[in-house]
Amino acid sequence: MDDVGSTLYLAQDEGVEIASTLGRHTNDHMLSFYMRTPSGFEVEYGWGARTVDDAVWHVQRHQAPSIWGHRRGAGRNR
Repeated sequence: MDDVGSTLYLAQDEGVEIASTLGRHTNDHMLSFYMRTPSGFEVEYGWGARTVDDAVWHVQRHQAPSIWGHRRGAGRNR
């Protein structure tokens, strides 16, 4: 988890565009943020996603993409 926070600060300090703030997804519970590459692609950097066990997994429907965070349009942080 510390690596995600440290990388977010490093990206911000280097002027990397943050496409989506720190947050946790509803489906895999990953703690992550999204940054934009120079060519415009978004890259998710995260930690702690659930492991799916096909023997016991069942389909779920989520009402939101994130439990909290992942706010869009954070832009450049320089």
